[in-house]
Amino acid sequence: MPPPPPFICYLLAAIMLGLGGYMLMRSHGPNPWIGVRLPWTLADREIWDKSWVLAAWLLVAVGLGALVSWPLFLLAIFALLVLCIYYPFSLYRRKYGTWRYWRDIGWLDYRPAARCPQCGQIQKLVDAGELAGAHCEACGAPLAY
Repeated sequence: MPPPPPFICYLLAAIMLGLGGYMLMRSHGPNPWIGVRLPWTLADREIWDKSWVLAAWLLVAVGLGALVSWPLFLLAIFALLVLCIYYPFSLYRRKYGTWRYWRDIGWLDYRPAARCPQCGQIQKLVDAGELAGAHCEACGAPLAY
């Protein structure tokens, strides 16, 4: 695939660098417009914040890649897509021991669920702060990993 005209590369670079710079300067909570909007990021604010920073730096890399060369731009886009999906997924799995989550009312109201390390039962949590003191309903073991 031949590279696009220089004007398109500069425009893509400006958009990506602008968006990445904005995300580095400002941090928003879960919202319907900007950010890594996955169920795992919407269920936990800490995972949202870490994914926000990663996405911001990757957008800057995509913008710089558009300025340097077209193959580097395509590689940076691929890295952005893969890492921004895998990273929050793995953070959530490491923190809660499961990939499951649950939804309350509304499309932004995702809540975490934790797996008991002893018996394996999945338990719904009201919010991420509840994990530290939560115990399994079945066996009484602490849920924090």
